[in-house]
Amino acid sequence: MNMTRKPATSVFIMALLVTLLIASIGSAGGQKAIRKYPIPEHGTLELNVPAPWKGEIHKPRENMPPTIMFNPAQGNDFQVMIIVLWGKTGDQDFNNQEKVRTFVEKDGQKLLPNISETKIVLTEIKGVSYSGYYFSVTDKAPNPGEYRYMTRGAIGVG
Repeated sequence: MNMTRKPATSVFIMALLVTLLIASIGSAGGQKAIRKYPIPEHGTLELNVPAPWKGEIHKPRENMPPTIMFNPAQGNDFQVMIIVLWGKTGDQDFNNQEKVRTFVEKDGQKLLPNISETKIVLTEIKGVSYSGYYFSVTDKAPNPGEYRYMTRGAIGVG
């Protein structure tokens, strides 16, 4: 993952990874492809994803964060949603590790009434130019067409 950006802009990626295991995405077999997504006024987000994945970017309204969505080439076994968030100009701490951790913890706490797990267990992820946290949970009663397993997290970049 590579995020080129304008100076004084802090960014982190909230990745809503709806799949059985985050590891299965990272180790997905086959060729990978670098896909570039322009983030207006904030640079370009580059993601290294399995080449067969179908990807598209959704921008709901002006001044709202874009969502990048990936699906398998065929079927609907998983969906990966990546929401790009940014801080106010000059907020250099927006994407620091502790804020990202707190963000993910709060996100998980909101899900507790609807999941099988009784607590949220965070796992740290680190790369050369990013760090973050994620957790995996099981929906107690998914509606038809919804996923039973979900992995959610956030990664600070930039």
